[in-house]
Amino acid sequence: MNRGLSFAIAALQALIIIASVVGLIVAPLTLAWFIEGDGSVDWIVALQVAGYAFLLACGVPLHFSAGELVGITFPAFTLSVLPLGLTLLMALMAIRIGYRLSAASSLWPAWLGGAAAFGGVSYGLSLVIQTEAVVMGEWGPLFIPAAFFGGLLFIASISGRRFELFEGANGPEARERVFLRGLASSAFEKLHWSIKTVLPPATRIGVSVIATLLLTSSLMIALALGFGWIEVLRLYQGLGLSLFGGLMLTIGQLAILPNLIAFGASWISGVGFAIGEGSYVSPLATQLGPLPAMPVFAAIPTGGFERGILFALVPVLAAFFATVLSRKFSDGLRWEYATRFGAASALALVAATVAAALALLLALVASGSFGPGRFSWVGIDALVFAGIIFVQVLVPTFLASLVVVRPYSSADERK
Repeated sequence: MNRGLSFAIAALQALIIIASVVGLIVAPLTLAWFIEGDGSVDWIVALQVAGYAFLLACGVPLHFSAGELVGITFPAFTLSVLPLGLTLLMALMAIRIGYRLSAASSLWPAWLGGAAAFGGVSYGLSLVIQTEAVVMGEWGPLFIPAAFFGGLLFIASISGRRFELFEGANGPEARERVFLRGLASSAFEKLHWSIKTVLPPATRIGVSVIATLLLTSSLMIALALGFGWIEVLRLYQGLGLSLFGGLMLTIGQLAILPNLIAFGASWISGVGFAIGEGSYVSPLATQLGPLPAMPVFAAIPTGGFERGILFALVPVLAAFFATVLSRKFSDGLRWEYATRFGAASALALVAATVAAALALLLALVASGSFGPGRFSWVGIDALVFAGIIFVQVLVPTFLASLVVVRPYSSADERK
């Protein structure tokens, strides 16, 4: 795959992703406009809604001017919370493209072509849908989507195993990929031995804890919606939506479902989350004001859970068992450290730091402004969440490590 071809493929794939995401939203809106519309609303409104959702999913904040909707006045506000469902959909497609492009003999044209096409089309879309009521910034719709897509393309194309359509199909590996992978490998080898030996097992432990939190949160939300299906149906009926209106509401809820899963992970840790300023939802107590009319919010606990604090044991137990299961990846750690306390302390500190960093990132991407007034903040207190996860991982990992990473006393024992 030469430079011109890799440039064209990346640019074309960027256009396909944009068309797919925008089309996913604009198609049902168009059907609703065509079948149920009364001619009072122009079709361009459907494109505007789809465009706003796409740009928001890329990380472009939307600034709404003060106005009136269905007889209710509202002040100016900013919408910045990512609809993580759409964001993850685009991210997975971009990563898949980047992985396939790893077979190219030259990668920089693909990075340039993909980022330029994605950013350029996003900027063009923002010009088409711009109105006085919604401001997206002068250059944000260009650079933020370009950085989003280009960054994912860059990471996916240089990391992991190289894509090969069939054995012997690939030519020489791209010089950019060889150089950057060699640079990363060299940087890892230059780390101090105390960090280099502990980083692989600690990363596995930290990632395992956050993955367990998200999995548990997903199961909790699924069960809450399953057992509360009558309440969900009642909320749908209370809104009085048409068939296509209900379909659009469902798509919108799917777009924010990963945000709710992240909120659930914070709830399990004991930190909780907020749906609007002045509110809080935690295992110990819940204080909620009026919520947006979305049936998926039926999964949010509306009262204190008498034994809810027991859920805080989930990350603790996850860290403990992840440490036990990481024993086969801790061979270098057991050989390099001379004392049991030193090895356990190093593994626990690094694992807790990795888990806390991932928790901080999760809270930041899942939270933001969701509307005017009290909804100017919805989400998780990122620093508190990271701090609690740090402690919940540090202690059980240290205790388990006292046994798991017991240093070798001789070369014979290592065998």
